[in-house]
Amino acid sequence: MRQRAFKKAFTLLEVNLAIFIMATGVLSMCALYSLGFRENRQSVEDVAGVAYAETYLAPLVQGLSATNMPWSQWVEIGDEPRNTTTESRNVADGLYPAGGWFDYVEHIEDREQVRFRVKGVPRSTADRAWQSTIASIPSPYKGSLPSLPSDFHYALVVSRKGTVIQLSFRCSRRKDQLLMQPVYVSEVRFQGDGDK
Repeated sequence: MRQRAFKKAFTLLEVNLAIFIMATGVLSMCALYSLGFRENRQSVEDVAGVAYAETYLAPLVQGLSATNMPWSQWVEIGDEPRNTTTESRNVADGLYPAGGWFDYVEHIEDREQVRFRVKGVPRSTADRAWQSTIASIPSPYKGSLPSLPSDFHYALVVSRKGTVIQLSFRCSRRKDQLLMQPVYVSEVRFQGDGDK
């Protein structure tokens, strides 16, 4: 009597297990793809933010670093700071805009929680702060307002405390995420000749 030759094959259980493992791998790759896409978009925006911050702040840093700026001109930079909250203390001697970052947000009435959102057109507030600062700089260092892409929203706060001026800049493609973006900061110390 002849014995039957058995052909080797996969069982149904092995096939199902292989499909499950492959499906798990494919779904994981799909999830990583969307995460990678979001991170790539954010990194492009971060690189653009650094470039725009440099473009926007460079004329101010150059002008404020001028050695021919008198102390009387330096102490005129910035408005009288407005304290918009009762708990915080402003330590700045001068500020553009006068409310600092609070000039970029508005309070939304909500009984359950405190909520804020970016108000108006933050670019115009930032440009006014930039122009007010550049107006205080000696004339050879004055420049025209840098033009940034219209699809970007940005904010600038100039604060002066004694011999230091701090320029803080944020930018974002989405207006509602403007104040969640990193802050690019340049500090300039008084180097002028002075009637200090």
